[in-house]
This record gives sequence, C-alpha cells and structure tokens, in this order.
Amino acid sequence: MNTKLNVLLAKTDQLASSFKEGIKDYIKFFKNNQGAFKGERKTYTPKADKIDVPSMRANNLVVTTVDEKLQWLEKSSAEYVDALFSQEATNASGLAKAKLVVDEVDFGELSSLELLRLKSVIESGDIKEMYSTIPTRSDAEVWEETSNEQYVGRNIFDSPITSGINKTTTKESYILPDPNADKAGANYKPQIATKDTIEELGEYTFQKFSGEYSHRQRAEILRRRERLLVSIVEALKIANEVEAVPSVVTSDKIFNYLHRGK
Repeated sequence: MNTKLNVLLAKTDQLASSFKEGIKDYIKFFKNNQGAFKGERKTYTPKADKIDVPSMRANNLVVTTVDEKLQWLEKSSAEYVDALFSQEATNASGLAKAKLVVDEVDFGELSSLELLRLKSVIESGDIKEMYSTIPTRSDAEVWEETSNEQYVGRNIFDSPITSGINKTTTKESYILPDPNADKAGANYKPQIATKDTIEELGEYTFQKFSGEYSHRQRAEILRRRERLLVSIVEALKIANEVEAVPSVVTSDKIFNYLHRGK
C-alpha cells in the first residue's frame, strides 16, 4: 500500500529524536566502553611439583563487536532514514501542492516546500515581536488625517489645534497711605503692598502630529499574521495528502557504502 506524505512527516517527526539520541548513545559507548570490544584468554599449567597460579588463567569474552553495533544501527534507523529521504523526494517532485487562501485573499498554489518556508518566516518570534511593538497613538485623544501640506500623502494624523494667550504677571511694590505717618516717631516703618499687573505677551497655538498606528491597526496586523499562519498549516495538511515518492537514497545504500564500501 502506498504511503501518504503526511504519514511520512509524522513518522520522521516521531523518529527523529530517537535517531539523534541513538547516535549520541553510540558516541558514548564507543568512548567509554572500549573494553566491551576486547577479550582475552589465558591458560596456565604448572610443572609437576610446582605451585599452581590461578591468576595466570583468564577467559574474558568479547561482549560485542563494532560490526554488530553498526548492523544494529542500520536496522534500528532504516525506517527513519528511508522515510526522511522519501519525504524530501516527494516535496521536490512538485506533487505536494495546495492553494493558500486567507480571508478571501488568494496567494495561489504553493508547493509544500514553499509553504514550509513561509510558515518558518511567519511564525518567527522576531516577526511577532516586531508587530507587537509597533508604536501607537493615544486613544484618549482625537485624531484626524492631517491636511497639513508638509505631511500630505504620508498617512499622518493631527490633533485639534488649541490656542490661547501667553500672559505674564508684573509685581509692583508701593507704600500704603497712612494718615498717622506725620505723628509717628523715628522708628516708624511704612506698610508696603504689592500690586499684580497681568500683561499679555502674545498668542499661541499647539497641535500634535502622529505617524503612529492606532491600537486597532496594530491588533489587525497581529490578527492577520495569526490567520495566515493557521491557513498555512491547513494548506500543508492538504498538500501532504499526496502519495509519497520513494527516494533512490535508502538506508541500505548509505550504510552499505559507509560500513562496507559497497
């Protein structure tokens, strides 16, 4: 029975970690258990009337061989290696395709390789963080698209113009009149008062301009990113429903050459 590409994908995903861990285990075993590949046999027969030395005898068996370990590697990893290269052969054949449509926007028919590449770009944490940190203008203020000539065509907004008069206060000191001042002695101190005079210095206006996005615009971009990602995943599932193409590269060919030069 022919295998579907989506089955191969599930198989390689499931077996990939086991294959990697198996290779790591072999590295450890080859480094730390070299004695398992070695054996020795010692015999000793004492001469007549001589003392026997049992320590001169030994029979330490070889636990395993490199050949046996490599044969087990071939057998245990064959399913993963064959599935992995069949997966790549199927993707490269161009059979695995699906239409990508998001919110009625048609991206066209994409191969599974294109969809996988697009998925890796869109789901990147950096992309999401970039959109999440888009500067936004305050919703507590009123904004309108500006008609200011220097900003025309640049999607810049402005706030209402506020105006007013710039004022200052001038303080003037003066002596309060005292009808009894003539009768006061030498130690008399007049009462001093201060008069404030408000002066108008000029007229002012103030207006804010913003090239930021609204909170809604930023939220819509993040929503569309999520919708695109979901649609890519759905398209991949459809694309991967095709029959798998067996690869000419198999586990037997790889290991026969590496281990036996055939």
